[in-house]
Amino acid sequence: MKKIDEFHKELAVQNKSINENIASIGFWLTSDIVAAKPYAVGTEMIAVNSETDFWEDGEPKVIHIEKPVIGYIYKVYMHEPHLKIYGSGHDTAFEAFMKERDNYCDYFSKKIKKPTWKDKGILLNKEEANTNFRKSLKKKGYEGFLLQNCTWNNSVTDLYCLFTGDALQIADIISVSQLDREK
Repeated sequence: MKKIDEFHKELAVQNKSINENIASIGFWLTSDIVAAKPYAVGTEMIAVNSETDFWEDGEPKVIHIEKPVIGYIYKVYMHEPHLKIYGSGHDTAFEAFMKERDNYCDYFSKKIKKPTWKDKGILLNKEEANTNFRKSLKKKGYEGFLLQNCTWNNSVTDLYCLFTGDALQIADIISVSQLDREK
């Protein structure tokens, strides 16, 4: 994973810890380092010469393998953004957020006439849904949202999504390898 020195307006590539259907809404952050760790661990596909498979001319075949990659956790400070807060009421914060986002989603399901995110249908308009959801919150003056007391990566944390990285200042960069050694 690439170490960065500052955030940019465009979204950084993120690993698959965030559900790929919601990753493009904005910059995702957590208030807990334990919950952040899976975001900094992933894999990359690399091409290598095979040691066992060869072409007729004796040249090794090129194969693709997944290589584990360990990255960085960024400790950031942010100005006080105006956030929509999910977390009170009967639904969990994540359920309340997804229920509101469903207003912009088109799902396909053979079994259910009007499926929602809970029905595990196929989301047909991911980018459009995320863009329209983000625009609707921006129109109301929000710069992102907060999912309070969310269970994420086996940890209870506050999960933030900011629509731009402009509010973020990097305070420290912690290597996951270093974090593991300090345990």
